[in-house]
Amino acid sequence: MRKFLLVCLAWCAVGGLRAQSLDDIVAIGDERACSVAELRLMAPAIVASFPGMDGLESRLEEALGRYEPQDRLTKARAGYVVAKALRLRTSIAFVVLPIERYAFRALVLDGVFANTSSGGDVMDGIELLDFVARLGAAYGSRE
Repeated sequence: MRKFLLVCLAWCAVGGLRAQSLDDIVAIGDERACSVAELRLMAPAIVASFPGMDGLESRLEEALGRYEPQDRLTKARAGYVVAKALRLRTSIAFVVLPIERYAFRALVLDGVFANTSSGGDVMDGIELLDFVARLGAAYGSRE
């Protein structure tokens, strides 16, 4: 588990997290149950994964604004936030009815989440770091 965290931290350092604190990243990695506040802390890393995508930061903030910072971060909530921010069109169900469930399903289909997981699962810190890394790998070439 520690090796995985170190790999994620290395990815974050190389990825250029702008003004993001390494202490914040380590603290997120230690979380047993993340909240929306931790996803907000990872927003600079998400934005940095998509250079040239105009308006991403504002769409990300708008999607995060739907939730209170203390709300538990489920996989479906995280999926909804990034699906709205990235304007994902890989799921016709999400395009027609943009809700958490269909956002999560779209990310499962794209390999960001495992197909054995549930949208209601609360993300821990390692899962959140992995989620950000997988987003960049799955959609980073989009512009």
